[in-house]
Amino acid sequence: MTSRNAQATARPTAERSLFHLARPTLVRLGLAAALVGPFGGPGVAAQPAAPPAPLPVLPDLRVLPPSSLYIVAASDTSERRLKFTTTIWNAGPGLLEVRGAEDPATGELTVRQVLYSADGREVPGDAVGTFDFEHRHGHLHLSGFARYELWTVAPDGALVELVAVNEKVGFCLMDNVLLDRELAVSAEPRYPIDCEGDVQGISPGYGDVYAAQLYEQDVVVTGLPDGRYALVNVANPEGVISEATLENNRSVVYLVLEGDSVRVVDAP
Repeated sequence: MTSRNAQATARPTAERSLFHLARPTLVRLGLAAALVGPFGGPGVAAQPAAPPAPLPVLPDLRVLPPSSLYIVAASDTSERRLKFTTTIWNAGPGLLEVRGAEDPATGELTVRQVLYSADGREVPGDAVGTFDFEHRHGHLHLSGFARYELWTVAPDGALVELVAVNEKVGFCLMDNVLLDRELAVSAEPRYPIDCEGDVQGISPGYGDVYAAQLYEQDVVVTGLPDGRYALVNVANPEGVISEATLENNRSVVYLVLEGDSVRVVDAP
């Protein structure tokens, strides 16, 4: 007869043997459960989180006060115009860069902004307009890059009424004047003055100057009476270009019209 102690010893051994026999089956069942969803459907394997998109370093457009003002008198074929020089420059740490590509549906050169992270990686930007060929200048302009306004003013200098406007002024973006050497990442301009459609831009510390003699560097003042006015130049007027702030995108100069002459005066 088998002793009670022998039975007690044999039982755990048998149970351990059964457990070891069953364990591979349990492991397989556990693996199968991991591959099956909670309601019997296929499970979804956990995916590693995508790395965060790099943060762009933004440009910051500013405008120097309009300069070199003069009047072109009216003629039988032209209006009386107030001419001036405009300089839009990049005071931010980031590049202002735009690239054009032909839209197959319209044939237009659609322009998108390209941003860069601190370590130089490209960060895709949004569409900011189109490149239009300006035959008077002989090259491509980014449409609607600037707006020029002429206002009547109150005795304290407050703007009262908009009396003349040049709404959508196109620019070829380029580095053609160095304004802040400390901001410039290079003494050599990054964006040349060839005004091609593949890439244009303004580097930190550089400006883009449009002289008064050029086409569209004016507002029509035919019929305006003599008096004090404010000339306002605005960059990125629609706010479509991503930049550090839109609060410093305009500049103003006060002037007095007297017949076919103009003179700049101090702000009230």
